[in-house]
Parts: sequence; C-alpha cells; structure tokens
Amino acid sequence: MPIEVVIFIEHIINGLTLGAFYALITLGLSLIFGVARLVNFAHGDIFMVGGYTLFLLLNLSGITLPYPLIVVLVVVVTALVGLLIERVVIHPILNRSWRVQAVATLGISIVLQNLALILFTSDPKQTPTIYSRQIIEIMDIRISVQRLIILVAVIFIFLALQWFVKHTQTGKAMRAVSQNREMCQIVGIDVPRIAMITFAISSGLAGLAAALMSPLFSVMPTMGSLLTLKALAAVILGGLGQVNGAFFAAFLLGLVEALFSGYVSYAYRDVVSFGLFVLILFVRPQGLFGRRVGL
Repeated sequence: MPIEVVIFIEHIINGLTLGAFYALITLGLSLIFGVARLVNFAHGDIFMVGGYTLFLLLNLSGITLPYPLIVVLVVVVTALVGLLIERVVIHPILNRSWRVQAVATLGISIVLQNLALILFTSDPKQTPTIYSRQIIEIMDIRISVQRLIILVAVIFIFLALQWFVKHTQTGKAMRAVSQNREMCQIVGIDVPRIAMITFAISSGLAGLAAALMSPLFSVMPTMGSLLTLKALAAVILGGLGQVNGAFFAAFLLGLVEALFSGYVSYAYRDVVSFGLFVLILFVRPQGLFGRRVGL
C-alpha cells in the first residue's frame, strides 16, 4: 500500500479515536443540559478526577488489578463524585438562573483543579496499560489496541444509552423532563431525582472516557478546562438538546483536528477546531442537527 494512503488512513483512525473521546465527554454534557438545563463547566474536571483515579489504581494498589476492573472502578468513583457534587452544589441551585449555575460549576472546576494540584502537583502523570503498548499491523497500518478498545467501547455505550433512554422507565422520564419540566412536575415525576441520576450517568461517562483515553496521554490538573470547551462546542454544533447530534459533531471535531495536525500543524489544531465551530454557526446558528426556531 502506498505510504501516502497508509498515513492518511492512520490520521483517520487517530481522528476517529479523538472523536470517540470527545463523544464520551459530549454525551454526558449534552445529557445534563437536556435534562437539567444546566451547562456544567466542571464536566472536564470530573474527567480529570477519573484520570487521577486511574493513575492511583495502576500505580498505588498493592495488587495488580485487571484493566477491565480498573475501568469499572474509575466509572464508579467519578459517578459518586458527580452524585456528591449534585447533592451539595447543583441540587440547591437547580431552579436558579443560568448565571448562578455557571458561577457554581466554575467554582467546582476551580476547587477540583486546586485539589488535584495540592495532592498530585503539576507534574504530568503517565497511565500506560498493556493495551496502550500493544500495536497491531494490518496492511501496513499500525494502530494500538487501546485505540481499538476506545472505538468499540464508544459505539457500544452510544447504543446502550439509546436503548436506556427509549426503553427504560428512568430513561423515558429523562426524555420527558428534557421536553417539559413543568408538566413532569404536575404529573408527579420526581424531577430532582431524575436530574441526580442524569448527573451520575454523565459523570460516569466522563470517568469512562478517562479510563480509556488517559493511557494515550498525560494526566494533569488543568487537563479538563479545554476539554469542557470542546465538548460544549460539540453540543452547540450538534444542536442544543440533541444528544445524537452532539455525538456526531464530536467525531467531526476529532477528524478535523487529526487531519489538520497531520498535514498542517499540531500547534494550531485547537484554533482550527474552534474556527470550524464559529464558521458552522454562521451558516447554521441552530447547529448541524438542530431545528430553526422562529416567531
């Protein structure tokens, strides 16, 4: 196979992996916005908590835990952190203005980053697994097993979330709350409980992203800040409240960043992703999959 084709395919695979990573983060952020009408600016920092949890489980445990069990533990820890944040901070302000909610979640972000800085210092931490070191080669195309795991896991999670929302009582309640919160309260749906469950699921998805993606990068206290902005960009690109749209917009951002990094410059990949975000909003202010609203 020509080297140019091999390089192009590898860039596409890297873009799909990056898009899958963004998709896991974006799904959680989109769920929270759809159900609770809240933009969680600390969402990326919950991912950071998952990254440090992975680091501790890989390096400080007295026994060698199997990687699948570590992934489950990271998801549980971040879901519990999300529940704690929801009960202590989000629940009291759930019906307050978006300004109060924005300040509260930004405050959570600052607190989590500074706690990580105190506990782990600013030095980047490495979290390699046996799968991140394993490379398979197919027709001259090299890819790590960790990246394949990420792609398969994201597809499975997306389909499982679709089934959960459409076929379970809690999932149907989440859909109802996202469409009309006031009517749900009238008919007896426990809206605060649904918001709490949504926050836990969202945080668990961030933890899953950390457990799967951190082995390919470094873990540091500020790693979640830019990630939150990119996930928010994907949510807006997909159309506010459109979970499926946000999912596919995340893959679009990942592919654009990977191709730009490979063929132009890695240093300016964030510039081009946000530039694409602004350009699309000029053409479609309602997002790629949103509906135009007019009087």
